[in-house]
Amino acid sequence: MRFFWQYYQHVPWVAFAVLVLAFVRTCGLRRRAQVVWGTALLLVCFKYVVYGRLGGDTIFPELPELLIVLWDWAYLAMLGLALLAPPCFFWRSKAKAWVLPAISAAVVGVGIWSGLRVPDVKEVELAYPDLPPALDGYRILQITDLHANCAARRWRTEAIVDKANALGPDLLCLTGDYVDGRPEICADFLEPITRLRARDGVWAVTGNHEYINRTNPAADWRKVYARWGIRFLANACVFPHAGLALGGTDDFEVHVPDRSRAFGQPPDVGRAFASATNGEFRVLMQHMPREAERNIREHGVRLQLSGHSHGGFMPGMRHFVAQVNAGFVSGLYRIGDGALYVSNGAGRWGGFPLRYFTPSEITLFTLKRSRPSYARCGLSGNYCRIWTNPRIQDGSRE
Repeated sequence: MRFFWQYYQHVPWVAFAVLVLAFVRTCGLRRRAQVVWGTALLLVCFKYVVYGRLGGDTIFPELPELLIVLWDWAYLAMLGLALLAPPCFFWRSKAKAWVLPAISAAVVGVGIWSGLRVPDVKEVELAYPDLPPALDGYRILQITDLHANCAARRWRTEAIVDKANALGPDLLCLTGDYVDGRPEICADFLEPITRLRARDGVWAVTGNHEYINRTNPAADWRKVYARWGIRFLANACVFPHAGLALGGTDDFEVHVPDRSRAFGQPPDVGRAFASATNGEFRVLMQHMPREAERNIREHGVRLQLSGHSHGGFMPGMRHFVAQVNAGFVSGLYRIGDGALYVSNGAGRWGGFPLRYFTPSEITLFTLKRSRPSYARCGLSGNYCRIWTNPRIQDGSRE
């Protein structure tokens, strides 16, 4: 988090200085127009100051939805303009005063829209030669990283819930990061998840954002979830269907000794499946994907459902996201006789509200009893082959 605080404090003003020198002063504008541009850019730079002072938090402010979206758009367009201006330093033309801002605003607008739009359904077919016959054709729906907040309100959650219920899944798994904000403000935005339905039930695990006490007071939210009847699995499993053991753990942030944080027991997959002793097909819900290899190799997990990474947000960032997720960023990974699926998530993170080439998703898995060496995947039934990560093939790393 220290990196982000440094970013909020220094990057806007560096960008402002670059733009004054490489853009405002080089567009051939009159002095009055330069003052107008400089004033507008200066106001945009105060985004995080206003968010923190008036909205209560620099990343998840409690402000009107449209204001947040438009200010995010203006701020990120300013940063994009700061990247475009230096290479165009010697282009001394008044046209530059609208061409470069238009390019930056358009590119950022696409990313903002991609993050806000209601996610599509991504269908994934997984084949296991030893799948229990009772699970052949079994359909599991995963929803993760909703991040309901003042910039993604009730209307969006309702649209996702309606789309999920229309699929009629056998089982529905919620894998963390549901909300960013205090219950008295954001409970209404998230409440539609209580209408989620699946034949064999709806089950949940916590994500790391469930333990960010600054914005998401954990004790208060636990009372809300209990009142709503949300069923969380914490180092425990259930048997919702013949031949199936569904396990779940809290996020790793539940117990961090060096931060004096202890909301519960640390994740223990072995303990979660302690009662699964009849050879059931093991499905694990764990928000972060970083322990997937160990879970599959040591604890017999056949399918792990995770999120957290948001698909890496965009090309160029995926490498950095991979570094803190054991190389797992997005999509399907085959590990030994098991598989990990890392969803791009259904929402957007306020600290980086852009998506490029990593569309949000809710994911529908169909289990098949067959032997293909690949899985099929696609949007709304249009299937395409997914190849496994070259670093992880049959459970071995290069």
